[in-house]
Amino acid sequence: MRRRFVKALALVFVLAVVVLAGAYVYARRSLPLVDGSVTVAGVSAPVEIVRDADAIPHIFATTKLDALFGLGYAHAQDRLWQMEFQRRVGHGRLSEIFGAPTLPQDRFLRTVGFARAARAAWDTMPQATRQQVDAYLAGINAFIATHGGSRLPPEFTLLRFAPEPWTGVDVVVWVKMMAWDLSANYSLELLRRDLVARVGADRMAELVPPYASDGLSILSARDMPWTAVAQDFSPAHNGRSKDLRYDAAYNRGHGSQRTEASVSSVDRDHASVSSVVEHSWTHALALSLSTGNPAVRDFLLGGATTESLGSNNWVADGTLTATGKPLLANDPHLATHVPSVWYLAHLSAGDFDVIGATLPGTPAVALGRNRFIAWGGTNVAADVEDLYRERLDSTGKFVEFLGTQEPVRFVTETIDVKGARPVRWDVRITRHGPLVSDAINANNAELKRGPRPAPLEPLALRWTALDAPDPTLDAFMRLNEARNWSDFTATLGDYIVPSQNFVYGDVAGHIGYYAPGRIPIRARGDGSLPADGWTGDAEWTGWIPFAELPHVYDPPEHFIVTANNRPAPASYPHLLTIDFPEPYRAQRITDLLRHTPTLTPDDFARIQADTVSLHARALLPTLLAHARPKSAVDQQAVDLLRRWNDDARGDSAAAAVFEAWFLRLAPTLVGDELGPLVTESYQGRFTYITRFILHTLATNDNAWCDDVRTPAHETCDEAVTIALHDGVGDLRKNLGGDLSRWRWDAVHRAVFPHQGLDAVAALRPLLSRSVPNAGDWSTVDVGPVAADQPFEQHSVPGYRQIVDLSPGNDSRFIDAVGESGHPLSQHYDDFLSDWRAVKHRPMRMDRKDVEAGAIGRLRLLPEKR
Repeated sequence: MRRRFVKALALVFVLAVVVLAGAYVYARRSLPLVDGSVTVAGVSAPVEIVRDADAIPHIFATTKLDALFGLGYAHAQDRLWQMEFQRRVGHGRLSEIFGAPTLPQDRFLRTVGFARAARAAWDTMPQATRQQVDAYLAGINAFIATHGGSRLPPEFTLLRFAPEPWTGVDVVVWVKMMAWDLSANYSLELLRRDLVARVGADRMAELVPPYASDGLSILSARDMPWTAVAQDFSPAHNGRSKDLRYDAAYNRGHGSQRTEASVSSVDRDHASVSSVVEHSWTHALALSLSTGNPAVRDFLLGGATTESLGSNNWVADGTLTATGKPLLANDPHLATHVPSVWYLAHLSAGDFDVIGATLPGTPAVALGRNRFIAWGGTNVAADVEDLYRERLDSTGKFVEFLGTQEPVRFVTETIDVKGARPVRWDVRITRHGPLVSDAINANNAELKRGPRPAPLEPLALRWTALDAPDPTLDAFMRLNEARNWSDFTATLGDYIVPSQNFVYGDVAGHIGYYAPGRIPIRARGDGSLPADGWTGDAEWTGWIPFAELPHVYDPPEHFIVTANNRPAPASYPHLLTIDFPEPYRAQRITDLLRHTPTLTPDDFARIQADTVSLHARALLPTLLAHARPKSAVDQQAVDLLRRWNDDARGDSAAAAVFEAWFLRLAPTLVGDELGPLVTESYQGRFTYITRFILHTLATNDNAWCDDVRTPAHETCDEAVTIALHDGVGDLRKNLGGDLSRWRWDAVHRAVFPHQGLDAVAALRPLLSRSVPNAGDWSTVDVGPVAADQPFEQHSVPGYRQIVDLSPGNDSRFIDAVGESGHPLSQHYDDFLSDWRAVKHRPMRMDRKDVEAGAIGRLRLLPEKR
């Protein structure tokens, strides 16, 4: 019997090995062909895709259209699953492959109407741009037409479906989704509304203080002499008051500071809110998207619970560089996933020669250079979203505006669901936009577990990306061919959303900056809270004229730095937004540039790798002044911090202590009055929390320090000490009791979940990645942590570039993870260790450099006629 059991066990083992080997061999069949020749329909002449020593594709063609075809083909080879997943997100078609669990997410996506907006934008796209996009689509579809079954990426096999041919709307819809990712003001409106409902408008203003009037701006008044003729600060002109401070005056007639009607409505909410029962609109939104795919949930929530996504870029002219020509750097900070957001590529066809970071599923180089100019972008975070409370009649078919009833527009969406009947969903749209509250309420009504939040009142979303026409994609396509500042700014005139801080440099030696985008001018208010839609007080009356948007050409400072800080000084006559993060990164970059003589690409690389925390430098002295450690380990932690040089390196124990302490401060100081749901929404807003703490701890008896849940009266010393003790306790659970062995990167990891399948626990070790990392939310080498998942990093500088515009072209770039989206490819994650170490790869443009060490040469040959 025992012998039979052993034989049976051996047989099972052999069968398991055979099955796994078979699966491995099967999966490897879908690895892309990188050497040889393929005959395709859609090119006019042979196209060569040469993958250099770093697996970066260089597409050489006779015409621009053929080069775009080659890019489409290469994107499909390496990232087809990612592209498929992303377009299904944009169209709200996830339930077709994932089933009923993603229905709430599809309902929300269909309600906002990303696909409707993409169709409208595509229908109005200039014909020349449509022709170029069609060439790119032909490359994608040529790959799909010749690759089915086992030759498709393994995700298609696991989910048992094949991709449909791509269309122009599929391209535009991902441009819309990226705009959503970088336009998160709606979430701040929800947060402010929740804070007012809990503690009132005055105390809300203490919790979300504004950017300092003398805070660092990208441009100075000297850079913008053209604004001198537009210094009218009347609310009718620009929708804001001259004084942006939140204080007691906020409630006493600052009608231009916020919409009167919306404030009175929210204040009425505050009067009716029970001290026991919470009603958080932010929580209702998060809960409504909590089922389904975690990657989609996180993407849609984006900035709803954490510090907004950011980026760094800067440019210096030849007077400051070793070569006498400009140097330009950029590192955009976006959400983590595998494969990466970005795909490095080079397209060369005669005069068309461009290299940099592309977005799979779109045909342009978003950030990079050509033979004449270079550019980089960071997010302006302009306020281009407003939420409007709507008054519907009893039928739900009419909405009030200025005392009259207007018909609500209905759009019927049919959502196909795998394994179930199609779901019909009627989207209601007012003059302000879709009623997103309908999707939120419907989703929460279907929750199977836990208490359901109270329904939201009718809430419409106004967002520039939902308007037509939207030639943003056309602007990017033309940007790739710009040769000088005039060309560059002409293309940006058609750039709509998301508004970006573009820095510019050219081979002639010039540098510049522009912040383009369609940014609304409001009749009244500043868009900081949901507005009453029936009054007309908060209507958008126009756009800031392009010529009056922040810009400069060859500034006298000889360099330009942007890191999501305020673009223009407080004297700027238009409202961009009132929500800018603390300028720690911008200040650090500026300081390093000013103290580095004769700048080189290596100097720029060192700046990108810098982990000195100006956040710690600003906040730590105040915290230490209030700390009264009572245990030996807490005293050790304080001693570490007193000796610390504020560098959040991976091997720093002090950095770990500071970050753990900081994460505990907001719940300790405000958790008693905000309650758990609103605290959860607030605790990731590190900029506001930092400003709030510095103000609150100016005295020892601030009311915020007292825990209203206890009969005793706690001082600020006690509150800060409790937060210290709790933070140290968190670290002891993770790192043990020996502080000499603590390291920041032992708990701080950059986590890269697989895009679409990370939720499958059995697949996570095979598909997802994570690495120890340094930095914090304020460092140039940014390392923000997720407040709801302490110490995990979910946003990274996923692409880094340094462009040398001298003839020597010592340009370099790197992506965070790897070029391939195939988990069996050696290039799936081969960039990860170098990315962590801030080591770049050469940005090769000359054919001889590309060919040296190339790992693949694929020729796409036209069909014979």
